[in-house]
Amino acid sequence: MENTKHCQSCYMPMRKAKDFGTEASGGASVDYCCHCYKDGDFTWKASFEEHVEGNIRFWKEDGDKSDDEARARIMEVFPTLKRWKMT
Repeated sequence: MENTKHCQSCYMPMRKAKDFGTEASGGASVDYCCHCYKDGDFTWKASFEEHVEGNIRFWKEDGDKSDDEARARIMEVFPTLKRWKMT
């Protein structure tokens, strides 16, 4: 079974080296993708709610038919991710 890492901000699958974000040192981030993290910092300083809304279109591409379906799936996953973990 494939052991794919997922971004701990947006849940994008990270399979290739180019998919991973970068740390301030220039090395690859082990937690975040190239869209969310660059040079050791988040690329989009959005709130949790803005991040959810901004990712709906990507989740719809993954099979959801409506914004509400995508939002519901995102709300199941995002709160479990390192960046958004709700304690």
